[in-house]
Amino acid sequence: MSQQEMGIREELLKRFIESGERERLQEILRSKLYTSGWQDRVKDKCQKVVHESGEGVEKLTVDSIAEAVTPFARATVSEDIKAEILEDIRAFIFRTLPKTES
Repeated sequence: MSQQEMGIREELLKRFIESGERERLQEILRSKLYTSGWQDRVKDKCQKVVHESGEGVEKLTVDSIAEAVTPFARATVSEDIKAEILEDIRAFIFRTLPKTES
């Protein structure tokens, strides 16, 4: 990635955060995940990992549980939710990027 591209990326991220758009999309995502039952499925998976651990609960760490559950959690987010959030991010980028003349 060129220096110019890095600069644009950093500026977009800065505006994304400062505008409150990141927080707004995080809230939408949380709500959609909750209403879809995703959080319950991930919680159940965490409990299963803890119960099936051969190391004993005392030796488990949050990091080890997260490492075991993250692939499942990512894979079980509905494609509709992913597409909607991605579309919102794209719309923000297009609204934010300076208009170039062809």
